[in-house]
Parts: sequence; C-alpha cells; structure tokens
Amino acid sequence: MGASMLIATIAFPAESTEPPNFDRGHQLLEKIEDPSLFTFDEPEMEELLPDLDGESDLVDENGEVLIEYARRAGLVIINNLEKALDSRETTFLTVADYRLYISGGPSNGDNPTNATQAIWDAYKLPESVLLAMGFILDYELPLSRANSRGASTLLTDTDVVDAIALGLGTSPEWSGASTLEWIADTIGKVRQHPGDRDPREYREEFTEEHAFDPRDDSFLAQYVNEGVDEVDEEESED
Repeated sequence: MGASMLIATIAFPAESTEPPNFDRGHQLLEKIEDPSLFTFDEPEMEELLPDLDGESDLVDENGEVLIEYARRAGLVIINNLEKALDSRETTFLTVADYRLYISGGPSNGDNPTNATQAIWDAYKLPESVLLAMGFILDYELPLSRANSRGASTLLTDTDVVDAIALGLGTSPEWSGASTLEWIADTIGKVRQHPGDRDPREYREEFTEEHAFDPRDDSFLAQYVNEGVDEVDEEESED
C-alpha cells in the first residue's frame, strides 16, 4: 500500500502586523471551566501529558476529563503550536487575505511531521482560545476588512450578514429608525460606519477603496441613493 499525503493547516489574518498571541491563549486557557469545550479524549490527553507520574484519575465518575488535566494538556498544545509555526517543518502561503500555515508530507499511517500533529492538536482547544490567539477557524469565508485594522474580534462579511438576518428575522416587528441604527452599527464592524460622514463622501470612499464606482455595478447600483447628487445639481443651477 502506498503512502498517503497528509496536510495540516491553520489560518491567520495575512495583514496583521502582530504574530499569533500565544500569551493571550495561555491566559484564557486558565479561565476555561468547562472541560467539554476541549475535543480530546483520555488516551489523547495521556499522549500530551506523558509525565503524569502515576496520576491515574484523568476523568470524573461520569467519564468527563477533569478540567485541571484538560488545561495542562491545552498548555502543551499551545506551546507545541508556537514551536511548530516557527519551525522548518511549517511553511505558509497567503490566499484571499489569509496566511495559511501548512505542514505535512507522505505518511504510512504515522504523522508526517511533528508540526503536522501540533496543528491538528490545536483544533482540540476551545474555539475561544484559538480565536483569542488570532487564528481563524472557518477560512472558507471572506475575511472582513475590519480585521486588518486591528479589530479585537475577527469577523467575516458573512458573519455580519448572518447577524443582520437573525436580528431582522427574530424581531416580531421593525421599528424604523432604531432598526436602521443597529443595522448601521453592525455593518460598522466590518466597513466604514454608514452614518458617520456625508453620503456622497461615503460613496466616493467606497469607490476609492474598491477601485470601482458602485454605480457601474448592476447589482450595487440599485442601492446607491443619488438624491444627494440631484440636490447638488439643483443648487448649482440656482
């Protein structure tokens, strides 16, 4: 039987000026109280903690991993990941605003590299810990431009569309101005806030940022309000 090619990847914002924040991951790890947020089982934890010195009770009477050991294993995972991403066993490439760290190679059933295992193990951590370090779990979605401006929460454009859809869909009624305000505030998490500048200036900034005039796009043109330009034209004629 021939060898299989195994690859592990983990994503980070490509335009970030800071590296993954492993210290923040350590800090949040100490605050995790629910062991079910980790996705490893007892045998995997024993592999991560080989020097338990006879400590046998890794799980409680219900078979749940004890939080003390879950945190200790999580700390090992974070440290291994930091070493892996800085090692020669890992490379990275930039795709669609993401920096994808990659390790792997041919395998006959074992791990092709230590870095490969370290990246796979990272996904056994609570999602909040990975996010705190700056990693992105679902990099099939487009990364929001807000993330390259140092946003504390990593969002995709799809996240914001989902949030607006849920906000509208789960509201029994829409209350006009207040509804528009929270929609604008939500959009402001991934775009320039729609209500903090002159409307024509907003359109011009959109054109400059995206390198095309939205009025030339058959879909976007339907949503560009030309009322401001019409007022300017009337005033210039007077």
